[in-house]
Amino acid sequence: MPTRPKPSALPAAMLLAATGGLLDAVVYLSHGHVFANAMTGNVIFLGISAVGGDWADVARHIAPILAFLLGVVAARLLAAAPIRHAAVLTLVVEILVLFVVGMFPASVPQLAFTASIAFVSAFQVTTYRRVGRFTYNSTFVTGNLRDVAEGLLESFTAPDPTKRKLGRAKFRKLSLICLAFLLGATLGAVAARRYPVHALWFAEPFLLAALTLVLLNPTHFNLTE
Repeated sequence: MPTRPKPSALPAAMLLAATGGLLDAVVYLSHGHVFANAMTGNVIFLGISAVGGDWADVARHIAPILAFLLGVVAARLLAAAPIRHAAVLTLVVEILVLFVVGMFPASVPQLAFTASIAFVSAFQVTTYRRVGRFTYNSTFVTGNLRDVAEGLLESFTAPDPTKRKLGRAKFRKLSLICLAFLLGATLGAVAARRYPVHALWFAEPFLLAALTLVLLNPTHFNLTE
């Protein structure tokens, strides 16, 4: 009897990348020009604010950085715990947190928004980081863009046909993930302007679809392995 092929991890990776782009766009536009996922940007703005002596702005950027670090630690502890399908639980936590935070009124301090979203984003990026043979990042695209360029180059210049084939696969998969991130950011920008309070809820269909894919085969989609 032929072996049933494993489902592709690419659709789930693209859904998570779209979520990452959407969250950064929403938080940046609606919650004080702070990034939920792109900690590089927060560190840069933190340094600029510190040099300018704008300590309120320093606090706005340091809060999501600290929340992100705590989220990474929590995600690693969860992965090491004797819990079946911890990767599924991380998505459930993210879905619930975004739903609750999406109900916060505008009067809630911005730090509460940004720290909460940075925390659950760290869960996502720490837990899901492989698509087939390749690593990827679902919350920022710098490394993904590097791999797109490397894959394109390898697809033409690698001396081994197998490596050229892998290069084409890397280029295709990482390009689609980058495109999904861009589309998510575009949707987030539209949602933030039209529905500033509930814009986070636009991420929920992406996460629910990703969760469905993971539930169909939780062992395969435990991408920390």
